[in-house]
Amino acid sequence: MMRLVLFAAAAGYAQAAPKPNILFVLVDDLGWANVGFHHEAPHPEVITPNLDGLVASGIHLKRHYVHMMCTPTRSSVQSGRLPVHVNTGLGDACDDNTGIPYNMTGMAEKLREAGYSTHFAGKWDAGMATPAHSPHGRGYDTSLHYFSHKNDYWSQANMQTCCESDQTIIDFWRTDHGAGDVNSTGYSEFLYQQELVGIIEKHDPSIPLFLFYAPHVAHCPLQVPKEYYDRLSWMTDDEGECRIQ
Repeated sequence: MMRLVLFAAAAGYAQAAPKPNILFVLVDDLGWANVGFHHEAPHPEVITPNLDGLVASGIHLKRHYVHMMCTPTRSSVQSGRLPVHVNTGLGDACDDNTGIPYNMTGMAEKLREAGYSTHFAGKWDAGMATPAHSPHGRGYDTSLHYFSHKNDYWSQANMQTCCESDQTIIDFWRTDHGAGDVNSTGYSEFLYQQELVGIIEKHDPSIPLFLFYAPHVAHCPLQVPKEYYDRLSWMTDDEGECRIQ
């Protein structure tokens, strides 16, 4: 009888426990050696104090692998399936078969069913054939994002798409419409930061929160604010090599 009472009490506590808030960060094209915590000694080209601090105060998983290309990795994460079951190609964002197949559910859809408020900021690159393939269609209440592999960090003009020759086409979106309110108003990563901080500040703490942040950095084009560029001005410029990726 005592065991039954203890089990019932534990089950009741588990049911009453608040759901955790979740911040999921997916960094694009970041190499193994591009973080400070993978170097025994400080490296002049790798300055990542915030990431180093998170690892030092958390759990560092060292046996986790992703696909070698961005679209399969993102499609896999958002759908909860291995790339081989979702997408293994680096397709054009304009193609119908790029990203997550229409009949698959997304992680944000499941979290929203569980009562979460869901928000996305950054690089989507998991399909845009129909509205159902967009972040909003995949379960995110709001989003500030671009669809393709990359865009201009300052103007948000499309790049590496079927429309790249026309730089008047802007790949920058707010949920289900163009992000004209913030387009060309600043550096993309700072705009995403402002978006996420604003969501947190306005959020009702009684509702569990899920934030998915997919920064454009460190994907090309190699564009950063001058203050950051000047810190590493001694490095050689390899934008030409990056541009072909």
